[in-house]
Amino acid sequence: MAPIQSVAQEQEEEVPPAIEYRQSVMSAIAANRALLNAVIDDEVPYRNHLLAHAVSLNRLAVLAADIFPAGSGGDASRAKDEIWEDVEEFKAGLTAFQDASSELLESVYTGDLTAIQDAVGSVGSTCGGCHRPFRKPAN
Repeated sequence: MAPIQSVAQEQEEEVPPAIEYRQSVMSAIAANRALLNAVIDDEVPYRNHLLAHAVSLNRLAVLAADIFPAGSGGDASRAKDEIWEDVEEFKAGLTAFQDASSELLESVYTGDLTAIQDAVGSVGSTCGGCHRPFRKPAN
């Protein structure tokens, strides 16, 4: 006899591994941004962690260019079809994110807190620059 499943379980769509991976990379990006903000806002006393978070964010920005293969949208993803319909605009957004993360890394090497804060803000702006046109709202 087969186990009885709830309606919610039956309606749950299995998330394909490529989408799960992308979601994990994007979560890691968000986590590193949050950690950077916590450090530069003096919420935590770990100024010596700035470089590690900036390096992580920069490496994740490079990975982001590879995690949107054609056909990886759908109901299991918040990625809009516009990503693959307007590839050049999407790539431009990714490039802006990569450039901003590189500038952040450079600013951390200077040790200038104001420059670091500005660079973190620039990274955040590039995130929104892609999320607004290319990401579905949360359910």
